[in-house]
Order: sequence, then C-alpha cells, then structure tokens
Amino acid sequence: MDENLSLAAAELDLAAQALRAAHLLEGNRFARAAVAQAYFAALHGINALLAAHGMRPSSHDGAQTLFGLHFVKPGAVDAEHGRRFARLYAQRLIADYKGVVELDDDDAARALADVRALLAAVGTQLRPLAAGSALQPQVDALLGLLE
Repeated sequence: MDENLSLAAAELDLAAQALRAAHLLEGNRFARAAVAQAYFAALHGINALLAAHGMRPSSHDGAQTLFGLHFVKPGAVDAEHGRRFARLYAQRLIADYKGVVELDDDDAARALADVRALLAAVGTQLRPLAAGSALQPQVDALLGLLE
C-alpha cells in the first residue's frame, strides 16, 4: 500500500479507537475524559484525510490549518466542520488543562455529536480515495461506527 494510504489507515484506526473510548466515557458520565477523547478522534480523522493527500502536520494547530486551507476553504467540506474541529480543540484544552472549569454531560454529548459529524465528512472525503485499496476496510469500519 502507498505510504500515504498506510499512514491514513493507521490514523483511522486511532480515530475509531478514540471514538469508541469517548462513547464509553460519556456513557459512564466521565464528561471531561469523553470530551478529550472526542477531540482525539477528530484529530486522527483529520490526520487520516491529510495523510491520504500527502500532508503531514507536525502539530494540532497545523492539522487545523491544513484542514481549513485544503478542505474547508475550497468547499470540499462544509465550513461547519472547521468550526466543529476548532470547538473540539478548545474543549479538549479545557478538559486537559483547566481543572477548575467543569465540563458536564451536555458538553460530552455535544463533543460526540461534533466528532460524529466531522468523521462522517472525513469518511465521505476518503471513500473515493480508498475504493479498491487497503484503506477501504478502515474507512468502512469508521463509517460503520457512525451508523
């Protein structure tokens, strides 16, 4: 498999794992941890999309910038997905670094709704690239988690 698609497949596996973890944490009322894992599911999904197109960001901000420049700005994905990714990042920073700020079940539910919508858009973008390749099982598995 092409190196870019191999990296994309690995990122999709990480996205699926983080998404499953976020759902488990949210279901057990660990809102702060659920929010953080939802963000990482989004980050890995975005990184998969970028990798499949030969881009490898070196930071969280780099992933957000490249996603915006190459997918949101030209209209390949709806601008709301860019806002979702930014919102997830901001909530993740609160979850991990602002211990005095409380996150609740509503915050976790919103983070999961955001990440599900964002990952659905990522899957839609990746599906044509993955068709017939070794990346297709990861794309199908991720989209299956969203059903």
